[in-house]
Amino acid sequence: MSKSFVKELHELVGANIITQVTAQEIADYYKHREKDRPNRFSAVVNILGALLVSLGIVLVVAHNWDELGRTAKTFFAFLPLAIGQGLCLYVLLKKKNNIAWREPAGVILFFAVASSISLISQTYHISGTISDFLLTWMLLTIPLVYILPSSIVALLYIAGITWYACATKYFNYPDDAVPFYYLLLLALVIPHYYSYLTHKKESNFFHLLNWLLVLSVTIVLGSFSGGQDRTEWVFTGYLALFSVFYLLGRLESFSNQKLFANPFLIVGTLGTICILMFWSFDWSWTDAYRYSDIDRPSIYFSPFLYVTISILIVAAWLVLSGYRTTKTIIFDPTGFSGFVLLVLLLAFRSLPHIAVLFINLWILFLAVFFIHKGALQDHLGILNFGLFIIATLAVLRFFDDEIPFIWRGFFFLITGAGFFAANYMMVKKRKAIVKK
Repeated sequence: MSKSFVKELHELVGANIITQVTAQEIADYYKHREKDRPNRFSAVVNILGALLVSLGIVLVVAHNWDELGRTAKTFFAFLPLAIGQGLCLYVLLKKKNNIAWREPAGVILFFAVASSISLISQTYHISGTISDFLLTWMLLTIPLVYILPSSIVALLYIAGITWYACATKYFNYPDDAVPFYYLLLLALVIPHYYSYLTHKKESNFFHLLNWLLVLSVTIVLGSFSGGQDRTEWVFTGYLALFSVFYLLGRLESFSNQKLFANPFLIVGTLGTICILMFWSFDWSWTDAYRYSDIDRPSIYFSPFLYVTISILIVAAWLVLSGYRTTKTIIFDPTGFSGFVLLVLLLAFRSLPHIAVLFINLWILFLAVFFIHKGALQDHLGILNFGLFIIATLAVLRFFDDEIPFIWRGFFFLITGAGFFAANYMMVKKRKAIVKK
């Protein structure tokens, strides 16, 4: 408790605003709260120290590894694991409620497991792939998330299962292996996430969990595409995923957070706009049509198409859940963009010019929606985001040779005038409110 705060309490007592007893109760309350508050700086320093100690042990052992016999190698392989387990046992018995002890202990044991697996495999010549190693590592360390419990281990675990999925598919190209175990591994961390969602929504760990989950799912989704999957369905799958993210970001649990603490809304919105901009070009649709000849597998047998439909079912469920809560369907075009692209690909892939026209109109509709929303909420950021969408579309059309120069010129003039007019009207509206 700061000296200035104590001084203010004395001033309130001297001015007969509060009694001396009340002032003492206030001082005791804040002393008790500061005592119970976790020392975040100490926790961060201890976590970094744990990482450095773990890496130092590995490097020291590695330097002398070739000089050691098999028995000594086995001993040093299990030594980090024993140290980590002993430290975690001490934390569980003595320091379970101390985050400055709990998190570093979890980090040390997390990396000790990896070290032991690697050293034992090298000593006894146990063969395997990097995917097998990561899968084993993650399965052995997920209990730490719940036993300690440790949020840093949960973050490292999500990064690890993302690495596993990438190693299985992306780093193994052209192997068509699909990381189905990623779904199981992801499900194992959901109870921990749900616990934070219901009890610790304001925690920084919760915000980091959200960001890592969003980035992990975004990175891994493409790994579920196979050799028979067409590029347009992968795009549609990602657009469906971004629609789900956007709808999640609009839920009450996340919409009340600060913007940076809502990765679902940020990634969902930006991802949707980027994919729609890509499909606003004529060549993207003509290429999709050109490669739809009869020599290739039917588009309806593309496995990723059904992944896309499954994601869109989740999006529809989110819309219906919102309806059950508010009794009205709030039409937000951003959340429906995945449905729009799927319908266009199924119905108008042989009529690319119509599909391009509709996509451009849909992007303009999105822009108008954000402009209107910003005006209603008196929010310049949302309004200017809508104008930014129009400006981006205008720049893309400027480089589009399919559109005559005169029409491009008119589009730029109208867009620029819209920027000035919308911001002028918003500023004028705010001045009028201030005068009242």
